[in-house]
Amino acid sequence: MTNKELARRIIEGVGGEGNVSSLTHCVTRLRFTLKDESRANAKALEALDGIMSVQRSAGQFQVVVGTKVNAVYREIMDATRISEGGSAPAKADGKKKSPIALLFETLSAILIPSLPPIIGGGMLKGVIYGAWGFGWIAMDDPLFVLLDLMSNCMFYFYPFLLAVSAAERFRTNKYMALSLAGALMSSVIINGAAEGLGSMQVGPLAIPYIDYSSSVIPIILNVWLMSYVYRFFEKHIPDIVSVIFTPMLTLVIMVPVALAAVAPIGYYIGEYVGLAVEALIDFQPAVAGFVVGALRPLTVFTGTHHAVRAIVSQQLAMYGYTTIGAMNYMSTMAQAAAPLAIYLVLRNKNKKMADISFSSAVSGFLGVTEPGLYGVIMNYKVAFIATTIGGGVGAAIASSFGAAEYGMVMSSLLTIPATMGEGFMGIVIGLPVSVIVTMAIILAMKNEVIKEDIANNAEGIEPSLEDEAEDRTVAVVSPVAGTVKPIASFAQNALAARCGEAAVAIVGTDREVCAPAAGELSFDAGVATVTMADGARVLICALDDAAALEPAAPAGAVAAGDVIARVTGAAEGAEVALGVALADPERFLDAFPVSNHPTVKRGDIVLSAIELAR
Repeated sequence: MTNKELARRIIEGVGGEGNVSSLTHCVTRLRFTLKDESRANAKALEALDGIMSVQRSAGQFQVVVGTKVNAVYREIMDATRISEGGSAPAKADGKKKSPIALLFETLSAILIPSLPPIIGGGMLKGVIYGAWGFGWIAMDDPLFVLLDLMSNCMFYFYPFLLAVSAAERFRTNKYMALSLAGALMSSVIINGAAEGLGSMQVGPLAIPYIDYSSSVIPIILNVWLMSYVYRFFEKHIPDIVSVIFTPMLTLVIMVPVALAAVAPIGYYIGEYVGLAVEALIDFQPAVAGFVVGALRPLTVFTGTHHAVRAIVSQQLAMYGYTTIGAMNYMSTMAQAAAPLAIYLVLRNKNKKMADISFSSAVSGFLGVTEPGLYGVIMNYKVAFIATTIGGGVGAAIASSFGAAEYGMVMSSLLTIPATMGEGFMGIVIGLPVSVIVTMAIILAMKNEVIKEDIANNAEGIEPSLEDEAEDRTVAVVSPVAGTVKPIASFAQNALAARCGEAAVAIVGTDREVCAPAAGELSFDAGVATVTMADGARVLICALDDAAALEPAAPAGAVAAGDVIARVTGAAEGAEVALGVALADPERFLDAFPVSNHPTVKRGDIVLSAIELAR
């Protein structure tokens, strides 16, 4: 069945185009919001070739089609007028996300769409400054000026790029968001900052002159705040005049608030960061090195690094060298190493992100870290933690030896000669340590990276999978007869908490437990594990406190259907709940219970999963 035909049959199965309020998709599922779920025919849909399962969760009617979901989604959108929702979270399980998880998710959704120009500009900047470093081109050469303009434009006007994706994330008007970016980048503000002016007094408001070019946080905060202001006026102003007064009043409120209060927050924080760094350098250089190296990615991202840059300039003017420049150098190398490690982890799992990571690593080692910072490091918590630790350790070593940069250079592998002088041994040791520590942490925690990548895929980073590629699936059969129930009903059980959607509960009176597949059997702490030939592991355990599994077969090779354990501890004839789960859920793109057979016998499929490409 072609994707076009499958799309048509799916629309019929959900009750027709008129029954669909909206449609989104994640990495494997079409997620419908239906007006009347009773009009949908789940059994007919599950019988279609190309549909793996139908799930109902969090108010959504979800059709699992596997990794060709993007192609099927496009066919549906092309053939209908259904409201387009784009991509959706992969696991809408209703659980409240932690503030940190929500922050990283929001930043990822805003930064990812702006990556193409950032990556292109970063690579170009690395090439031209590399050519300058080798003496192949002079900075006053018109060709260098033109190429530098090409490589800088997207960084200088970065607030405009982020305004668009922030408006999409916060569901507000894109053109109003761009207008706010225009206020931050106004020539009045930028020129005032260049001339060293303090602030512009407008009645009681003091609007500081700050250069917001290349900044990230100010525009995101302001668009977020504007989304509430704009919606408030849209809701309360009559429709007949809303088109005039809603944007006007939003600008009247938001521009002064943005320029006087919200946007300068990062600047003022940066002033205190600078004072703290100076105090640390006077107190203990090694500690200062760790703090500067560890916080460098965060200060660049938030725009609070300007004060440290001022200290660098001051050191160069007074001493002819800068120790902070050497500390930042180590962080730059860590920021280049992190994307390289992400590339090694994801190169066989997500080609698109692997390509982004590799190009970001190349430009990072050439001194341009923005693609890696915005496109990779801030999208993976493990990468962010590894970069801060690696950069901090390397900078502490460099600082301990008194390493310095003897000029205002763009730190890269090509500018190592600018660090040759007293304390150069700190660079010799600190640079490889920064790289090794950063990469070692990421590689050691690669499973966490893979989990985050699966979540990121659902938020809009599409995996590199061909639309017509065959999905590799794992089917788990029931080891006992009984009734299938959601594993969430037994959330207090460690197995349920560990495996999430890659698990089901089976409630019944069977006391003999059969092998769900052929493989190697092992027992540990009441949990039976069958490891299949492809490495997938099926776990079986009792979910009731009163019951337990006792081995009925020796460890080793078993065939599907062999009796491997017996349930003990429960009264004869009493129902017992067994958990059946796929271990290592990070190896799967998606996992789901088979929903159209609530009552099962031994050998019936109860759980399916789609494997990541390997």
